[in-house]
Amino acid sequence: MDKSIHDLYVTHEEISRNRTKRILLCFCVDASASMAVSGMMDKVNQGIESFFRRTRSEILARDAADICIVTFGDRVEVVCDFGSFDAACERVLREPLRATGALTKLAAGVNCALDRLEEHQRQLAEVGNNAYLPWLIILSDGVSTEPEAELRKASERVFELLRANKLRTRCLSMDDGYKSLRHFTVGEVDRLEELSVIDFFDLVSRSVSLASKQAIERPAFELEGGEAAKESGR
Repeated sequence: MDKSIHDLYVTHEEISRNRTKRILLCFCVDASASMAVSGMMDKVNQGIESFFRRTRSEILARDAADICIVTFGDRVEVVCDFGSFDAACERVLREPLRATGALTKLAAGVNCALDRLEEHQRQLAEVGNNAYLPWLIILSDGVSTEPEAELRKASERVFELLRANKLRTRCLSMDDGYKSLRHFTVGEVDRLEELSVIDFFDLVSRSVSLASKQAIERPAFELEGGEAAKESGR
């Protein structure tokens, strides 16, 4: 996605103004038609909407949350980019994610997400803004339709960042999604049913809220386990 000059200006102004330590979350969401047929995309949209509404209602969480959403199907699309939380929120509430593609271009989606993360981290560094280790969260219900070499190359890119402690990943699978998602995580691929999709986004919202209120500097934002899980009663 190419940003207009106006969008670039707004993003730079927001980054410069908001000095809160950022929680970088990039959601990479399967937009193939099977997500619509199964009803999973409806659940994902409900979860995302709930996350944005809850986070926007808390000033500290809203200032800390830095969100990007990338979808992948027949093509890859940056639905909302890092920068202004309010702008991302308005975009998502106005235009829910749609699942229409016949293909599952997982590797292309992951590469796009990493590109956006790297670019945004560069923008933050330019103005001396701090951020926690970023999270790449991938949701999919099917096997990648790309050549194996493309999937392997994207996987190697992710693991290079994981080994360097520059990224964390969480992979959420519906149906057969785990078969390809296992290439992008050092842990287990989480299996989600319809209801637990919304539960997951609620957990993310609670984790962002907790992290934004902590006075102690931490190198990483905890999405599971640790203090976030204890606080939320998980």
